[in-house]
Amino acid sequence: MPNQFGRKYPAISIHETLYKTLQVDWEQEFHEEYSCPHCQTGIITGMHRQPTSTCKLALNCGTCKKSTHLTCPVPVRIARYERSLTCPNLQCIGIGPDQQKGWIYRTNMKRSPYRCHFCRIAFNSKSQQPYSWVHRHEEVPINPIIFKEDVWDLRQFVEKSHQRTIGFSDIHPDWYKDKVKRYFYFLLEQRTFTATSHLAAVRGTLAQLGKVLHYEQLGSSSEISRATVLRFIDSCSNVGGITLKRKLQIIKVFFEWLELNAEQLVKSRDLPKACYGAPNWLDEPTRHAIQQHLSKIPEPIARHYLVQEYMAARPADVCHLQYDCLVQENSRWYIHFFQQKVSRWHKLPANREIRRAIEAQQHWIRETLGNEYPYLFCHFSTIYAQTYPIYPNLKPLPKPPRVTGAINPMVRIIRHLIEREKILDANGQPPRFTGKITRASRLQEVRSKHGLEAAQLYADHTCSSITIQHYAPPTSEQLAKVDLPFQKLLLNLGNQFLPWQSLPESLLQNLMAHELDTEIAHRQAVYGYCALDPKDPCPYKLYPQCYGCGSFRPSLSKLSLYENQYVGEERRLYEAQKAGAELACEEAKSILTAMDKWLPALREVAHGES
Repeated sequence: MPNQFGRKYPAISIHETLYKTLQVDWEQEFHEEYSCPHCQTGIITGMHRQPTSTCKLALNCGTCKKSTHLTCPVPVRIARYERSLTCPNLQCIGIGPDQQKGWIYRTNMKRSPYRCHFCRIAFNSKSQQPYSWVHRHEEVPINPIIFKEDVWDLRQFVEKSHQRTIGFSDIHPDWYKDKVKRYFYFLLEQRTFTATSHLAAVRGTLAQLGKVLHYEQLGSSSEISRATVLRFIDSCSNVGGITLKRKLQIIKVFFEWLELNAEQLVKSRDLPKACYGAPNWLDEPTRHAIQQHLSKIPEPIARHYLVQEYMAARPADVCHLQYDCLVQENSRWYIHFFQQKVSRWHKLPANREIRRAIEAQQHWIRETLGNEYPYLFCHFSTIYAQTYPIYPNLKPLPKPPRVTGAINPMVRIIRHLIEREKILDANGQPPRFTGKITRASRLQEVRSKHGLEAAQLYADHTCSSITIQHYAPPTSEQLAKVDLPFQKLLLNLGNQFLPWQSLPESLLQNLMAHELDTEIAHRQAVYGYCALDPKDPCPYKLYPQCYGCGSFRPSLSKLSLYENQYVGEERRLYEAQKAGAELACEEAKSILTAMDKWLPALREVAHGES
């Protein structure tokens, strides 16, 4: 309804100030004494409402027809200033309006509704979590485990625990939750795991199994059947083969603890084969280009890259590298660090260049984060690609760098460097830089220069096959120098060198297990070897598919038998065509076609050696 002045709304503007909210009634307090700031001639007389504006009301000029806002936008740090709070960041040195530490204001974030204007950290003033900014630097007491509670404190069982608690509230049904709790208590008492990441993986898998049990409405562990396991496998349709294999191994061990028939519930054929891709590394042109441009980025980030690239360590181990990692033994310097994945210490010789980088980083840490910070590297906030390469708002934070590549400061800035400097690999493509790629790159470099044993010792691998399969496969130059013991026995198509590491271990230990000198039918036999594991079911069950299979390996010593067999198949094809026997004709054709793919190459190998 219009008021006494003929308007549908009150001529009142609301202004949020530093200390309170100001309300101005322009109908009573304004008497046309202000001139228009735009034309300087007209008088502000009219008013109109602007719902999107801060003060909701604006004045109009009758001469130039322009609007004048009654107030400038108030910054959120002023309008929502919280004078009762101080910044929990120990490294914050800013002084707020009331001479308190930091300048805290409210935001619209639900989890962390407060932010410091100086150091830009967000926090919740009422949070009780041990990793929150409020309690980050306080000693949180270790709570004893109470079985009936759904949250347990892990610090009394697991040293260097990154995950301090573990919860069971989302595990159902109740009888199953009780079993899972008893199982975890057993694991913690036996100290089976040395890292909480393993416990988290077990808890997640058992929680997923609990959803299947809840869906089937099972009342006890004795009701778990083979169908339950198959339903669990169906629920994992969106995960990779390696992940599914680990999940099945976890529930198999859990079934054994429940004293169920784990072998019948989880069969060996349920475990998918682990198919690992080819190792990926940065080639020499890429590494050289990155080294040339490191001087452009902030020095702490460049030193982080140099140390991680030199150590060939896992990203988590470098992020948690101790401040005093340099040690001297017998007049030689080493980098001493703890490997979290295998839970053991490892040391690498430190050359003069890497020692200088580490000592410079130690000096920077002490000047920036003080004497109490225990790590060599720290996390950074406010990293924007637009500010490359200076990053003027880069803020060091007193905590280790985050391991995930998307938020790891070193990985993010090196990616900016590759993009802005237009770095390309040997194939002319922009390389994909990750935190893990430095490990494979360094190990491949060590293998190329010093051999496989050096790369294995550098990576601290207990088995050389891990180094070969995941990090440093042999190069073509290395293969050309190797005397391959199976070159005479097994033919590699195209007469290329066949790395003996690519053959199954069972073939290396027992050739007879893979031998195919077996008579399939009357006057029909298969000679040679099969590269498949004898325990794996053969995809081809009938002769003559063996000669056309990619896993078949012909034997050089059987060349005369192959020749006789080839002549016999040609004779059989002629007789079958003459008699009109279509089935025998197609069978002979398939054998001859398959043998034509490898028999000429086998003859060349034989003639080359004769």
